[in-house]
This record gives sequence, C-alpha cells and structure tokens, in this order.
Amino acid sequence: MRTVLSSAIARTIRAASALLAIPLGLGAQNTEPIKFARYAHVANDGSLAFTYQDDIWVAQPDGGSPRRLTAHVARDFMPRFSPDGKWIAFTSNRMGNNDVYIVPAAGGEPKQLTWFSGEDQALYWTPDGRELIISTARGTHPFGSPLYRLPVDGSAARPMAMDFGRSGMLKQDATMVAFNRSLPSYWRKGYRGNNNADIAVQDLRSGQISELTDTDLKQYTSSTHDVHPMWGADGMLYFASERDGTFNLWRMAPTGGAPQQVTTHKDDGIQFPAISPDGRHIVYENDFDLWTLDVPGGAPRK
Repeated sequence: MRTVLSSAIARTIRAASALLAIPLGLGAQNTEPIKFARYAHVANDGSLAFTYQDDIWVAQPDGGSPRRLTAHVARDFMPRFSPDGKWIAFTSNRMGNNDVYIVPAAGGEPKQLTWFSGEDQALYWTPDGRELIISTARGTHPFGSPLYRLPVDGSAARPMAMDFGRSGMLKQDATMVAFNRSLPSYWRKGYRGNNNADIAVQDLRSGQISELTDTDLKQYTSSTHDVHPMWGADGMLYFASERDGTFNLWRMAPTGGAPQQVTTHKDDGIQFPAISPDGRHIVYENDFDLWTLDVPGGAPRK
C-alpha cells in the first residue's frame, strides 16, 4: 500500500516538543524531525526501515523522503530488509499475538506467514532470501525454544539445532549461526551475575556449538550482557555489551578472543542494533535517536 505522510500526522510531528533524529519531510519540505523512531533495520544500500507510532516506515539513508509502509491499529515492529531489498519482514500483533509478516518494500498488502497462537518474531532473513530466522515460543521445552527457520513460501517452520535461542543471525555464507539463548531487560542496567546473556556460535555443518563470551563460570560476578550478535562483512561478530558500564557496540572474532570496543556512548546505552544483510551497515537506537555505522571502520552518525 503506497502512502504518503498525511496532514494529520504532519501536524502531530510539528507539535512534538522534542528535537528529532530523522526528518520526516517530503522532498524539500521543511518539517521537524521526530524522536522515538524504533526497532530499525538497514538495507544493503543504506535505506532505513523503522517503527514509528506502531507502523512500519521506510526512508532514504539520510532519513529523508520517508514513506509509511503499513497503516494498522495493531503494533507493527522490527522490520527486516531481505537481501535483495525487495521485501520487508516485520512482526505484528494483528491477530492478538505476535506473528511474522512480509510486505513489498515498494508498498503493498502484507502477507501473514505464521499462525501460531504464541509468540513469533522476525529476526533476520537467510542469505538466499528464501527463509526467515525467527524466535518463537513454539518449542517443546518449558524454558525456551530454539530459533526456527521460516520459509517465505508458506511452508512450515522448522527448528534449528541449538537448545534455546532468543536472538540470532546466519553468517552471510550460511555456514554458521550466532545467537543468544536469553535476552535481558534493557531497563535492568548494570546486572552482573550468572543470568547474564552470552553469545554462542554454531557451525551448521558439524552442529558444534562454541561459547564465546563469559566462558569462565567461576567469574560470574563480573559477567556482563553480550547481546544481539551480528555478522559483519569483515568476518567479525558485532554485538551490544555493557563491558564499559554502558551498552555499546563491540566486536570479536567468531573463534573467540578479546573483544574490541566500537562505540563509546556515555549518557545512554544503545538498544536494538541490527545489521544489513551484507554486513556493511549497522543501525541502532541511542537516546531516542537512530544512529548508523559503516562496517568495519565507520564512525557513528545520528
């Protein structure tokens, strides 16, 4: 469904008191940017998709020329560009619980892919664009489920081989998956303990799982959250961590080793980082604004 910014929404935006990160103007029209653009993703060409007022929007790499992609009373969030940039997957509670949908990036009618009565959420596309990696509550274990592979042709989703998974991404060559078994609440800052979220990597050819972060269980009092692993084009794993006291981006080799800090935000930590399918661009939230970062050596840009 191809839509433009309505005058009603434009009046709402102009009335907003906060300074904003992404200008929601059309062409040369001067309008104030907005705060609270959330759960963003970035395409290989740098185009942005994000949630604003519970609908999915797309915009140019600089945030200009925004276009609303969905218009529904439900909550549409977590958009994810396909590798070819032609489709956007997202999660919505249109049927009373979170399900996974896809919609053409150029506009059109969303197609529902999951019908499970519990929780499903889109994470990333597989590199060939034929499936989505989703988190779900449909597993048989009472304490969690593995990640699932969901074909976009309507076929049944099938579980992956790890025990539990809440966040994860396939490497661009589809040989490995990096994942979190659990995720923290962002508002519970500064947690140190044995319930922290850590990163594991599974070789999809052998099935072997390697733990990458906080591997010394005796040092649990100094363990920190390491979340949302993302495969960079440089072969490194990028993730959010509180290692310096605030959630920032870090990176490390998929074989382990000492992590390297990428961003140095101080006043507020980053939230919900996501990487482009080709691993060359990262977008994340910080202080109610969206920031982008080019991989491997780019500087953060608001």
